[in-house]
Amino acid sequence: MGILRASALAALFTLSCLTSDLAAATWVYTANESGGSVSVIDADAGKKRATIRGLRAPHNIHLGPDGMLYLTDGPANQAVKIDPDKLRILARWEVGRGPAHIFMTPDQRLIVNTNTESGDVTITDASTLQPLTTIPIGKSPHGIAISPDGKFAYVANLGSKDLAVVDLGARKLAATIPVDDAAVQAWVEPQGKFVYVTGLKTGQVFKIDAASRKVVARLPVGKLPAQLGVTPDGKYLISCDQESAQLSIYDAATDKLVKQLPLGKWTHGISFSPDSKYAFVTNTKSDDVSVVDLGSLTEVKRIKVGKGPNGIAASYPNTFQPSGK
Repeated sequence: MGILRASALAALFTLSCLTSDLAAATWVYTANESGGSVSVIDADAGKKRATIRGLRAPHNIHLGPDGMLYLTDGPANQAVKIDPDKLRILARWEVGRGPAHIFMTPDQRLIVNTNTESGDVTITDASTLQPLTTIPIGKSPHGIAISPDGKFAYVANLGSKDLAVVDLGARKLAATIPVDDAAVQAWVEPQGKFVYVTGLKTGQVFKIDAASRKVVARLPVGKLPAQLGVTPDGKYLISCDQESAQLSIYDAATDKLVKQLPLGKWTHGISFSPDSKYAFVTNTKSDDVSVVDLGSLTEVKRIKVGKGPNGIAASYPNTFQPSGK
């Protein structure tokens, strides 16, 4: 009884510390794959504020438009829902084998995740957390992005070297777009006109026209690029180049390389503040997160997190702030 009471008091103390911080704090969450945890970061203060445990190896994490965190726990073959306000796991549900990336549709109705080992995506009802269907899409699907209108999911297939286009209304594979490289991650720019895909082996980003479903440009980046993203204002396309330990930053309007910025060891995941002022990047092999000022294109902070941070989520694509934060 005494141990339980002490644990409860400790949890309350942690939560009270969080909720007493400045309401303007920028909250960032990392999926620490090697540590089996999620780190809760106050990026403005440059500090880790809390750790959420009870996971085996969380791979990627997403802050949904409903304000909840969603992540994949690969070895458990599960998707997980976390309340970032109460700092606790709310639910787990079975998906396919080797789940990797996860995303909620803008209308908050569906949750879509890739399953790398079983070669498919699981579509889940967001209100009941009951899987609705499983769609085979290719070999070793990994990254996923949802179009701004919520009609399509774009899935990067590592094994079949293509981008799968899933019609979420019809719940079927609509097309595959060859990229002739191991496709790691996909990102749709804010207007929905272009989809960007990282090519692992060739060190480039493929720019795909969403309407014609054709590759319209190939942008050279560093070695073994992983995640990528377009800033919410549409200004920059940024690739996380793992082996090069850097970001490749492109002007999204002109497809011109602006800068290659060295960061920590094995730059992997990226997310943005909703005002496009900052990028947050996981450095998987140095167990930290780089905070990048997108005005000066410089690293301004580096924050220690859990072991092996992989995916990362800030408040993009929404501006949700948990109560009291």
